[in-house]
Amino acid sequence: MKELFKRVQEFIKEGESFSPELALEVVNFQLKNNPVYRKFAEKLGKGRVKRLEDIPFLPVEFFKRERVFSCGKAEVFFLSSGTTGEKSRVFYSVHSLQLYKISALRSFPFKGRRVLSLIPPFSLFPRSSLSFMISLFPAVEYLNWSYELEPKEAYEKLKGKKGVLFLTSTQLLRLCRWLEDEGSLLPEIEVVIETGGYKGLGLKYDRNQLHNYAKRFFPWAEFWSEYGMAELFSQFYAPSLRPYTPHPWAGVLTEGRGLLRVFDFANLCTVSALLVPDLVEATEDGFFVLGRATEEERGCGYVFR
Repeated sequence: MKELFKRVQEFIKEGESFSPELALEVVNFQLKNNPVYRKFAEKLGKGRVKRLEDIPFLPVEFFKRERVFSCGKAEVFFLSSGTTGEKSRVFYSVHSLQLYKISALRSFPFKGRRVLSLIPPFSLFPRSSLSFMISLFPAVEYLNWSYELEPKEAYEKLKGKKGVLFLTSTQLLRLCRWLEDEGSLLPEIEVVIETGGYKGLGLKYDRNQLHNYAKRFFPWAEFWSEYGMAELFSQFYAPSLRPYTPHPWAGVLTEGRGLLRVFDFANLCTVSALLVPDLVEATEDGFFVLGRATEEERGCGYVFR
């Protein structure tokens, strides 16, 4: 375990292209040490995996009802931000958070820039993986100490500040509607990164439509999206109109249009090969998220009791 952890850690730090050999080693380690993943693979008739195309992708729904962990015992967990039904519990250890930190810092596209956060601090929301991710950046100024910050107060805190602004899509929409009503702008903000949460908008997933609207009130800002979830210890970023960019250590194995199949080496202590119920369109440069899959598109043959 220690040797594999060390090699995965170095790969996340320095890897330049996806490693099928290391991926197979990680999968077989997880099949051996993770009873939930092993049972799921056995239901599919898979034991030890020898080819990349034979890797079983575990649906993230399993995190809602099972303890999915591959590195011994863990009692601490992140809780997903799902708005309906059961929420996922994603267990972690001190060691697995090392991989999270390395991944988050390497993938962040604005290294060295000041970060302004409307995401509350991890000290107040210790079950939030998003809050944990923000806490890893060296220069963070927290402007919100609850998720209930009113747009007027957010505007007062942001007025005159420069930097990279992190906020959810719901926060962005509420703030922009208030700015529109007040006839106000935030021209000093240099980059806006919204972190999703599109279900809270009550609208069909369309980040470009949201960005085009918001640009009216942040006239000099670049607009980006961050795609992530509690079940993934790596994140993906994309500027407006562009696909999300995979990483050497976090590859997307979906071909064409279909459910998101992602292999995240930073998930060494849970399951690296995950099936996410988001429809995506894979391209040479990355992937576009088309929206949440329907029950028919997800299928129903993968849940065991």
